[in-house]
Amino acid sequence: MPEENVVSAENNQTESTENKEFIIEKNVLKKYIGTDNHVLVPDTVTVIGDGAFKNQKKIITITLPEKIISIGHYAFTGCRSLTSIEIPDNVTTIGDYAFKGCKRLPVIDIPESVRRIGRSAFDSTMLMIH
Repeated sequence: MPEENVVSAENNQTESTENKEFIIEKNVLKKYIGTDNHVLVPDTVTVIGDGAFKNQKKIITITLPEKIISIGHYAFTGCRSLTSIEIPDNVTTIGDYAFKGCKRLPVIDIPESVRRIGRSAFDSTMLMIH
């Protein structure tokens, strides 16, 4: 029995830690406030809000859930160390300046579902867009 309590306590701690890294309102990720280099966005998120990861210079990889439908303006602007992100197939909109200044992001696959790419979404990058 005591082992079960330890596992439960560890699970609760992990859930609390994950929630402290994100400000999420109505499935919109408003702001990432964590310090991880490798970020896993919670499955409940459907929209990456405007400036949600802006100037997070230490992030190397971001994993987005398949439910994401929109990436906001300035969402990843200034993420200088970002080397890997995959745009899910449900995304229809990429906002203005969304990836501006992501200097280490070498390649990004744009799914066919994307109907709008905002002004200067990939400005100041070395990206090859597929």
